[in-house]
Amino acid sequence: MVHTSSKRAYDEVSSPTKHDTQLRTEKTSKWKDLGHISLLFLAVRIIQYILVLMTPLSSFDNSTRLLLDAYTFREQQDKFFNKYILNKLLPWDSVFFIKGIMSNDSLPAYEHEFAFSITWTNLLKYIYRMIYNDNQPSFYKIVTMCIILNNILHYFSIITLYHLTFVVFSPKISTTHNRYATQMAKKASILHVFSSAGGFLLGVYSEPLSCLLSFVGMLAREYCTKDISYKQSFKNPIRSFILYTVISTICFSIATWNRSNCILLGIFYLYDLFQLVKIKSYQKAIQFPLLSGIAMTISIVIQQYYIPYNHFCPNRSEWCNTSLFNNSIFSFITRESLYSYIQNHYWNVGFMSYWTINNIPNFLFGLPNLIILAYSSFYYSWIYPKNSLKPLIMISMIFWFLMLFIANTQIINRVITFIPLHLWYMSDRLIKNSNNIHKTDTQVKSDDLLVKYYIYWVIVWIAVQTVLFACFLPPA
Repeated sequence: MVHTSSKRAYDEVSSPTKHDTQLRTEKTSKWKDLGHISLLFLAVRIIQYILVLMTPLSSFDNSTRLLLDAYTFREQQDKFFNKYILNKLLPWDSVFFIKGIMSNDSLPAYEHEFAFSITWTNLLKYIYRMIYNDNQPSFYKIVTMCIILNNILHYFSIITLYHLTFVVFSPKISTTHNRYATQMAKKASILHVFSSAGGFLLGVYSEPLSCLLSFVGMLAREYCTKDISYKQSFKNPIRSFILYTVISTICFSIATWNRSNCILLGIFYLYDLFQLVKIKSYQKAIQFPLLSGIAMTISIVIQQYYIPYNHFCPNRSEWCNTSLFNNSIFSFITRESLYSYIQNHYWNVGFMSYWTINNIPNFLFGLPNLIILAYSSFYYSWIYPKNSLKPLIMISMIFWFLMLFIANTQIINRVITFIPLHLWYMSDRLIKNSNNIHKTDTQVKSDDLLVKYYIYWVIVWIAVQTVLFACFLPPA
């Protein structure tokens, strides 16, 4: 028989050892997961670039040809790698991004070009000059650098999503939950490798930048608001200020400068502000979400209103004449931002403006993501409610509404990348399905069918869309 005192002494020694072993096992498991995910990412990218190589040289539109003729010589265009890979990765918006990078001015010459992220083009210009120490950009060097950078940004967004998912779904009270969080992180990251953005992630599009910044900002916020009651949130003021008020605000703001749909990330601050005011934690409410929200709002007003107004007005009478505060220091505040004006004037964006017979195919292209996003919001609100996801559910549903009723609906396939909710829903269903949890439930069976069909669709869609993208064929 073991004496009580001896047993207690044994437990005191063995318990930490067991805990350390468990931590080492978890770390090893994470590194293995990240290794597998990295190899999968590499394999998918290689397959996509092979598909680009195999696509025909003729394209649906001449915009790329005009761009090439403006900045390159025919002998450069006809080099094998340029001809069969790089030239094919410059359709649609890529033309405007490259034009912006090649220009000497930091701002575009025409107002409609403001819709194509001057933040992204100026960042690429800066990185190019840092690497090559050359103020006169070489066209194919620029294109190659953009492609490499885009792949790096998407890869790091996958890795960041892994850590974000683990933090969100891993309460420290249970190793079972931590194992569940590890499974969630791995599956969500794998699903993000198979992003419905497809070919848009191969070239010079700006989506990967906003995606990475969104996930980093969410992760920084999550470290500060892990306690859903908010009573223990922001416990370390200095650490919280750096993570929440500085890092998350910078990330969400730049993500919004780059892709306007990321303005919805500001809902995190509104939600946190409401929760802190509700428990009468007024100092934290002011110091963190209120300050972050104000800073983000000011940055967006400067980028969306002040800079374009000073650049174009008063010469551009139609938009400039809508100032709400004429002849004052706030005359740059117009009835709508330049970006909103461009979307409405050039692309017919507006409530149900896109609902025409001709656009039925475009709605069908976006339908899988519309369905999966709507159901993931319903799932985490009613079937398996998770309070910590409430602000993200709000963001997802508003985004869903905008995509369905206001935007050019098919673009949901590439701009949905900044929201992880649908990835978490599918990951959760895959785990529960593999563990035979509630397998007999009719509702759950329909869930699993939805997830299965979506995964089948996205694998086929990536291949098809990559080929369509390389051929300059719709959808854009």
